[in-house]
Amino acid sequence: MDYLAQLTTYLFTLSLAAILPGPGMTGLMFKTLTHGYRNGVMMLLGLITGDLIFLLTSIFLLTSLTQIFPHFSFYLVMLSSIYLLYLAYSFWSFNGDLLQTQDKGTVSETIFSYRDGLFITLSNPKTISFYLAIVPAIFGASSLKEQTFSLIVITILTLGITGGLYVFFSLSLKKILRNLKIQSALLKGLSLMMCILALSMIYREFPSI
Repeated sequence: MDYLAQLTTYLFTLSLAAILPGPGMTGLMFKTLTHGYRNGVMMLLGLITGDLIFLLTSIFLLTSLTQIFPHFSFYLVMLSSIYLLYLAYSFWSFNGDLLQTQDKGTVSETIFSYRDGLFITLSNPKTISFYLAIVPAIFGASSLKEQTFSLIVITILTLGITGGLYVFFSLSLKKILRNLKIQSALLKGLSLMMCILALSMIYREFPSI
């Protein structure tokens, strides 16, 4: 596979993974709904930072990590799945009104929004499997380092555009979500989705040890 074909495949695969609703973009949607546009953008920056960390890990550290810790990916997925189950529980047990939370505009709240995006990405099984399994399969170990700059640019632009669309879409949902029953149904649906994702990741990992 030549240089252009590899980058095209990466762009298409990353775009598809970003567009499909997962913990990251779901969290971004609710952050925008509950804390406003600015905190949504800060969370998006946190999400992108987490993706770049995994991308650079895949390029420079994956081979070394798997040699030092043979079950590195297993433990990483277990920790991630536990965090996803916690998020699922939080969504399921939420009884308030999402739209009642107001953006206070404090520096600490902005920092927390960035942190939330970073932590969700670092614990997202979909992101982990994408960068630590799919990306090396697309490029091969030898060509990843040669395309580092191009991969970083593509990743930032793709996630920035996709995340921006989620932020915009979230703002347009406010009228619909004024109904508390719709809010509850959406939260419980997302909770089930996260729970199923976490349990499926755990189930698939156990045969590998």
